[in-house]
Amino acid sequence: MTGINKGSIESLSDDIVAMATDLRCNTGLQVLYTGLLINKYVNKRAKKNGPNRSRLEIMQALVTHGGTLKPSELSKMMFRSKQTITKVVDGLERDGMVKREPIGKDRRSRAVTITRKGVDSVKENLPGVFEASNTAVASLSQEETEELNDIMRRIRRHLMNLISDSSSKE
Repeated sequence: MTGINKGSIESLSDDIVAMATDLRCNTGLQVLYTGLLINKYVNKRAKKNGPNRSRLEIMQALVTHGGTLKPSELSKMMFRSKQTITKVVDGLERDGMVKREPIGKDRRSRAVTITRKGVDSVKENLPGVFEASNTAVASLSQEETEELNDIMRRIRRHLMNLISDSSSKE
């Protein structure tokens, strides 16, 4: 720890512990950490069976939105940067899962369209992701699951409003 005072590390550690004892902060961190763990578990299970989850999520979004979307639409839906979407779509296109097609007469704008091979991959691999997601929360009763779903929906709605508000101020 060159150049770092041990006392400042201990002071920061105390501040972090104090913040984490605040119920709302602690709850937010618990939701965040649980989400990260579920994501890690589902990704691990998905990798055993086929494409990684990012690729599968993009193909699933295409299927559930008529088969074709603009990269910018995918970026907003997936909460990923346009660069990340481009990188994943490049790989999907290389593997024949999607193709890029011009939008109207503007050759610069291209939509992403799922191919038959991509649809087949979704059909084959999505059930495994759903099963892994179910397994991740299997310790909850039906009532607890319904209550958690309601709470998570409210948190997502609130976060979407916060993101929308902060985006309009930029």
